[in-house]
Amino acid sequence: MNQQDDRILLAHIQDFVRRGAYRSFTAFLDQRQYNLAKAGLRAGTYRFFGGYPDAERGILCIHPEDLPPTDEEYPISCLTFTFPEAYHITHRDVLGSLMAQQIQRDTVGDILVTSGRVQCFVTGAGVSVGMSMTKIGRIGVKVTDAVPFADDYHQNIKEYSGTVSTPRLDAILRTALNQGRGQCLVMIRSGIVTLNYQEVLQPDKLLKAGDVFSVRGHGKFRLKEVGEPTKKGRLHITIEQFL
Repeated sequence: MNQQDDRILLAHIQDFVRRGAYRSFTAFLDQRQYNLAKAGLRAGTYRFFGGYPDAERGILCIHPEDLPPTDEEYPISCLTFTFPEAYHITHRDVLGSLMAQQIQRDTVGDILVTSGRVQCFVTGAGVSVGMSMTKIGRIGVKVTDAVPFADDYHQNIKEYSGTVSTPRLDAILRTALNQGRGQCLVMIRSGIVTLNYQEVLQPDKLLKAGDVFSVRGHGKFRLKEVGEPTKKGRLHITIEQFL
């Protein structure tokens, strides 16, 4: 999202605030957009919800203090796709199949993939498009909106470990992506890297445990742990990749 998109989002939020006595719902926002939007809002006048607890992408509701929305009042549908467990479907497969139908990214919330099942949160045009899908990639699927969210979902994670002289962004990327420093610098300076949902262009940006970073085309990661220095003064790090 560029600065013009940010200005449009903030203008929409201010318009919602001016409506005062009414509830207003945005489309799906990511965490960066949510943090931007809520900065000028008064506590007790907004709620962010994505269809299930702790959703990463969600819809922001601006509401009177005495009329907060319930979960059921959000314009969100949970679509459940099922497929044979022998096949493998990724988050990227699902999003790509939806985007191929020419819908907007902000009609799609979180996509939760488990063995033989995908649960996808959608709004607006995303509902009818999702309900009409018979394939994700080349894999045949069945879809329903009648199955409630399954709270047994567990994020698949792959761990990487290594040592760095300092927890700079470029050094962390080298471990996460198994790429050379030069390649990591190009990625950072080309604007495809985000740190805690904000674009970051500084290779020497220092990270701490818990920081989340993404690289377009490579996925999302979290710096899980920064350990004590080794005898040579290097730091043990553990990185999680969200699959």
